[in-house]
Amino acid sequence: MKIILTLLFLTSNFSALSLSPNEMLVIVGAVKYYNENCSGLNSAGFQRMNKGLKRFKMNKIPIPILEQQLLAISSYQTAEKFGCIETKNEAYKAGFGQYIN
Repeated sequence: MKIILTLLFLTSNFSALSLSPNEMLVIVGAVKYYNENCSGLNSAGFQRMNKGLKRFKMNKIPIPILEQQLLAISSYQTAEKFGCIETKNEAYKAGFGQYIN
């Protein structure tokens, strides 16, 4: 029983650290909106974003192609509906508040 619980705990920790490509697209769309219309990411936020992009090799994908992805567009439009203040509040709720201005 202890072994099963330990494996579940380790698996949940590793999966929490890595994002799927779809989750990364959602973050990219929201960050794109926040950078264009609000105060943007701070330097720690840019570093974290770049690490995530490199991990999924999305840094090699040109931005216009990335913008064609439905999830990125959808999250951009959702952030647009929320507006800057509500998007910032959602980032704080998700634990990413320290990465935005």
